[in-house]
Amino acid sequence: MIKVKITNKTGVALERELPTNIYELHHALVEMGIRKAPRSILLTDDNVADVELTADSEIGSHLMRVFSKNDTLADANTVAFAVSTAREEILTDLEQNIVHNQYLTKEMLFDDIREMTQAAGPVKLTFYCPLVGQLDDGGCDEYIDVGSGFLTAYQDQIEQGIADEQAPEMGDMAQYLDRNAGVAAKLMLAVWTVEDMDGRLLGRIDCHLKEPLTPEEMADLREEILGQCSDGLGEGFEQRPIETDEGDLYVSYWNSSDDYFLCTEDELDEHLEPHQGMGGI
Repeated sequence: MIKVKITNKTGVALERELPTNIYELHHALVEMGIRKAPRSILLTDDNVADVELTADSEIGSHLMRVFSKNDTLADANTVAFAVSTAREEILTDLEQNIVHNQYLTKEMLFDDIREMTQAAGPVKLTFYCPLVGQLDDGGCDEYIDVGSGFLTAYQDQIEQGIADEQAPEMGDMAQYLDRNAGVAAKLMLAVWTVEDMDGRLLGRIDCHLKEPLTPEEMADLREEILGQCSDGLGEGFEQRPIETDEGDLYVSYWNSSDDYFLCTEDELDEHLEPHQGMGGI
């Protein structure tokens, strides 16, 4: 699709086909004496390396048009990754859009991939769960448990943090929910976010499916979502600090208390009322 040639200031060159493992690429660059991370190396006019992109297909040639002077080597890798991993159900339309230069920026490309993937899964299934938060205020040896009011006050920051965890270079969360073949075949997109329910911030997981699940598939999907929540989500969302005025906030979609639940929208009423007014600062 797209190939890259990176040349350092002494003329030593490295060639890779994109997408590639970004961490291995970074390591290879360091061995060449280029210590800037791929996310900091500009595609044009970089001060430590010359970057040359070439295409080995019509798709790749047109895809290169989405890059601007501010885009980086990591951006080029993410674009190639997003297109190469697009679901088969949208691939023909996506390639036609690329060939006809429908995307002026990488952001337009990413948005359309998500919108087309979501549209290919017209059956929406939503799960809810409690959120818990712990605050590192820099003054205590242990983290402080925070309550629902605190989490709601920082909803925007939490939403941005979870969105960053699901950025295009991270891949779709649906890739982690593939143990049941029936679920994997029907699930087009899975998105973790949050929702304010009468002053209580809940975790929300939206699943977009090509068709309804069987009872067995439903049970397996619920179990796999629960596993993701308990494992920290993706590559470790709950371990990444979210900056607040009071300190670093760590948010999890899981806890070990008896009050924990993972339920569908239809089941939500029976879980909300008994647990309003949770404690914490």
